[in-house]
Amino acid sequence: MSSKKYSIEEVLNFCKSERIVIVNREDLKNEKFLAAVQMSIEEAKEEIRNLRKEFLYRGPFLDKDRPNNYLYEFHKRIKSKWCYIKLTIDDKKNVVVKVISLHESRGVAYA
Repeated sequence: MSSKKYSIEEVLNFCKSERIVIVNREDLKNEKFLAAVQMSIEEAKEEIRNLRKEFLYRGPFLDKDRPNNYLYEFHKRIKSKWCYIKLTIDDKKNVVVKVISLHESRGVAYA
């Protein structure tokens, strides 16, 4: 993971690459969301490639579970649902965008 605090412009530039990994979570939240909205992994990656600055909700902020790792949180409408997207930049070897969360938002109202 990355201990470097990237600017939002740098993060969005990394998101344009082919190196995007959507994490398989233990709770299967990402997988269940993609199945519910009938979206393939490739379509989900395309949504990440199309993130824009105005979708940033907060970040960079330090990961509470992994010291010295910065996270970026976005909110975006996907398939008529407000989605929560949390990602980090893995820059240990080749830069990879790791999407930790990609699922419907809960508990927050958006305009």
